[in-house]
Amino acid sequence: MTFRRTVFWTHLAAGLVTALFIGLMSITSVLLTYERQMIRWAQDAAVSAPAGEAPLTFQGLVDAAAAEGAQAGHVVTVPDGRSGAVHVAAGRRNAFLLDPYTGDRLEGAGEGMEAFFGRVMHIHRWLAFTGGRNDLGAAINGAANLAFAALILTGLYLWWPKVWRWAFLKTQLLFRRHYPSAKARHYNWHHVMGFWMALPLLAITLTGAVFSYGWANALVYAAFGESVPVRGGPPVPAGTADSAPDEPRGLAGEPVSLDALVARAIAETGPGRRIAITLPEEGAETVRISVDHGNGVQASLIDEVVVFRDGSGLATATPARRSPAAEARRYIRFLHTGEIYGLAGQTLAGLASLFAVLLVYTGACLGVTRLRRMWRER
Repeated sequence: MTFRRTVFWTHLAAGLVTALFIGLMSITSVLLTYERQMIRWAQDAAVSAPAGEAPLTFQGLVDAAAAEGAQAGHVVTVPDGRSGAVHVAAGRRNAFLLDPYTGDRLEGAGEGMEAFFGRVMHIHRWLAFTGGRNDLGAAINGAANLAFAALILTGLYLWWPKVWRWAFLKTQLLFRRHYPSAKARHYNWHHVMGFWMALPLLAITLTGAVFSYGWANALVYAAFGESVPVRGGPPVPAGTADSAPDEPRGLAGEPVSLDALVARAIAETGPGRRIAITLPEEGAETVRISVDHGNGVQASLIDEVVVFRDGSGLATATPARRSPAAEARRYIRFLHTGEIYGLAGQTLAGLASLFAVLLVYTGACLGVTRLRRMWRER
């Protein structure tokens, strides 16, 4: 058997064995494409703007957050215009929402949407249709994801033409208008979609392996000469947002309103889509304000400013930054969903997942047809 035939039969067998699991992961990926926007829309829908009333000031929102239990270290994130739900969080689990007009806690806002996407995510990651993590399902999905990466690579090898002629290439690169049979249609769709979506699907599958396997995650940190941090352990010292400036100084007077400090930060960075204020310790002389010009996950579009609370100007302290490996890990996390490249990246990731569903379908049809023909010949 030639090498090419060996690759072909390996490709066909692996595709048929993993088709169901790859298909499920692809379908759930399509459903998760705009998860962040849909949840935010559902949360903002719980806000009812009173006629003729303006939203609370930044200082008013921070005071409302403190009244609801927010402490130093909590981050109050206010959307542009202060008309949407205000997020108050210290980690994933310790979070709640505020009404931007009244400062009241928004109980249950967006919970139905979050529950739906949470269930879809459980199926996507762990093959868990009920309950929480399913270790067996996680192992199956992880293996199927790696198999999908191998299928993409072997598919590209099989796609590669022996003779580069346009008459042949156009059948591999472009959809046809008419097909003499269902087999011809499946063949054309499989090859065309496989070629054009190979790169984004490889990015999705290889980044997905980092979440599924500890060794893949360790490789990311090892590439930067770092060790994988212990979950729940103490953070690695890397400077803090409220670290002392080059020349120690105290407050020249009473802290000024946060609205004045936010205005100072915006003057430095320009307006953004949302403002995030990290609540300082009592008596701290600085406060960190982040101005996000992107979608919330694009680190390069987030400007962090440390200002003196007495309104005397910018501090020279440097806000805490992630280590290079942690930054790479974050990049991988949002490259997987496409969010690192904004709405266009999300849409491309969703389209790639949709085409993956069709790749599974056409590949399974072609594989079964091939096996049935061999059975009849025998």
